[in-house]
Amino acid sequence: MSSAASSGTRMPAESSSCEDNFIQCYNKGCGQKFDPQTNDTDSCLYHPGPPYFHDAYKIWNCCNKKSTDFGTWLNYPGCTRGKHNGEKPADIVKVAAVKEIRPEKEEDVIVWKGLNKPAERKAIEERKEVALPIEVTAGASAALQRYREQEGNAAAGTELRIGAPCRNNSCDKTYSGPESDSTPCVHHPGRAIFHEGMKYWSCCEKKTSNFNAFLAQAGCEKGKHQWSVNEQVQHVRDDWFSSNGTITINVYCKGAVPDDVRVSSDGQMLRLHIVHGFGKKETDLIYDLWGEVICGESRVVIGERKVSRLMFRFLNVNSEEVRLMNWS
Repeated sequence: MSSAASSGTRMPAESSSCEDNFIQCYNKGCGQKFDPQTNDTDSCLYHPGPPYFHDAYKIWNCCNKKSTDFGTWLNYPGCTRGKHNGEKPADIVKVAAVKEIRPEKEEDVIVWKGLNKPAERKAIEERKEVALPIEVTAGASAALQRYREQEGNAAAGTELRIGAPCRNNSCDKTYSGPESDSTPCVHHPGRAIFHEGMKYWSCCEKKTSNFNAFLAQAGCEKGKHQWSVNEQVQHVRDDWFSSNGTITINVYCKGAVPDDVRVSSDGQMLRLHIVHGFGKKETDLIYDLWGEVICGESRVVIGERKVSRLMFRFLNVNSEEVRLMNWS
């Protein structure tokens, strides 16, 4: 009895003594203390990738787990196993200092009326949208030539068809006959600007942080319709992957015509106009880049099988797939 009682009183002291030797793990997503003597290669479950924040979302870059709730995001279990890390990083983020921002509703639009000057206004105005250089591989040129020979060199149809959409920004009208030319085209004549999470048209500056709300903004001027003779494809399949410290987004559209592919960027926004389907279809895409790319180091390469665009270091385009590579 006395021996058992004696051992029972010693156990907490021994446990406390062991815990005194434990070290705090600084791997993201772990938060536990560990014994350096038993630190194995699978002891820690953590997030190896950096966290990043976009609009109302908090996201782990390594596994793409995201949430608008900060507590939920912090409690996501790690996605990779490895050793605990007892070295405190120099740039450790104090999450307690991060303030939550109310997620913007779909209909919310912030309009600047000139009462307060936007931050770094000069820098925004000086940001220019530039066309990225385009290269065409021999295989892509040969594939297009074969198709044209098989079709008897018939050019893509240039006849205006019923249902043809207007190409002006934000105009949702379609061609229903000659009378359509007399209807007003309510559109945005300016260019899209993306700066510090805000999206707006340079012509009217109705600002919003919500991308869908930005795309749904009604035009601010009336003008003449610009009807398209090709089939407009608004939704194309895309995916993404990371490799060698970069992120690649693939947008699939087969049979791109090199002479009618245009890619431009202002460093924070990417705009694409792709004529594909061997000249019978066209797609316009705008990407809000989650970081700044170097336009001078970007290029477009049109290949035989896919259209690829690689951002930040370089940009590729090929005939069946459009690939976007962001920042590392």
